[in-house]
Amino acid sequence: MRPISLIGRGLVLAGVAVVAAAGTAFANGDVSKTSGGSGNGEISASVQSVKYTYSSQAGTKSLTSSATSWTPPPCWIGPIGGPAEFKKMVENMVKETDSYPGQANYAMEAMDEYRRHYEEGYTWSGGGEAYKNFNLDQAGKGQFWGPFENPASDSIHRFDCNSTLPMWVPNGQQPKNTPNVITTAMLAKLAAANTKVPGVSITTNPRGTQTVNLPTWVKLQDNLSPVTVRAYVDLGGGATLWAETTAKTDSVQIDPGTPDAQVFPAGGTCSVGANGTVGADYNGNPNATPPCGVTYQHSTQNRGPFQLNVTAVWNVTWQGSDNAGGDFDPATVSDPTPITVREIQTVNR
Repeated sequence: MRPISLIGRGLVLAGVAVVAAAGTAFANGDVSKTSGGSGNGEISASVQSVKYTYSSQAGTKSLTSSATSWTPPPCWIGPIGGPAEFKKMVENMVKETDSYPGQANYAMEAMDEYRRHYEEGYTWSGGGEAYKNFNLDQAGKGQFWGPFENPASDSIHRFDCNSTLPMWVPNGQQPKNTPNVITTAMLAKLAAANTKVPGVSITTNPRGTQTVNLPTWVKLQDNLSPVTVRAYVDLGGGATLWAETTAKTDSVQIDPGTPDAQVFPAGGTCSVGANGTVGADYNGNPNATPPCGVTYQHSTQNRGPFQLNVTAVWNVTWQGSDNAGGDFDPATVSDPTPITVREIQTVNR
């Protein structure tokens, strides 16, 4: 039997367990550039009824944390669309189901009952509210809400929302007495999971091979400015439910990859400047101490390069449209750079 395209998977309909794939209209991964009010470019995207905007400072590195505070919801109940959009979706599902060669009769009957529930007011035990003509006479006054699976989740609980039938909700409101309805706390976790920060790749001065007992100046290639991500859903009527995360880091930690080295500053903690920069290029003064750097005391001959590792710890906070908010556990981004060190022999005469 061919899977029937419903909104979620495993939806129980009229006593029949229907295995389904996510409808393409509700798994939109389109990404486009928009212009922020301040003139800074923002990235926007829409995935599984939740939309995102990203600050122009966003990078390419995902934040890493094993803390449960970062675990996004495996599924949720969110807005699908208005009456016409929902009607078109259901009609396409029925057509797709009926036209598939060898489709089982009970599957076609189940899909027909599903359509009739929203078009003709057909109800069955546990079928919920009856509808007429997909509420087309209520266009502009509300939208249908239903189950969505998190496409990035591998949790067995991603199917938990699928027993909830799509329901009508007036503009500006959310479903009442319904489990798994999207909240600002859930949106915050989705925003955090979609946060991309700048990397910690470095340039060294001198370039290339370093020299024993000569300072190596370290500078990050990317600015570590704060990164914001907003996740939101459209409640209709111009209202939105949103949560915005802000990721900030104040310093990076450098590890020279060997105990036979001196780091600058002492302890290896390099501060992030006001403009997001870390470290500096060599200033031409042979007696100067680098604001971020290392002096190797032994060469890498016969041992292979040292791994100069740079780690940034990002602190993430969130704020919601309902005035809720909080902190996530710190998350890290790290990147090692192989460093070859030579020793120059001097001859006294």
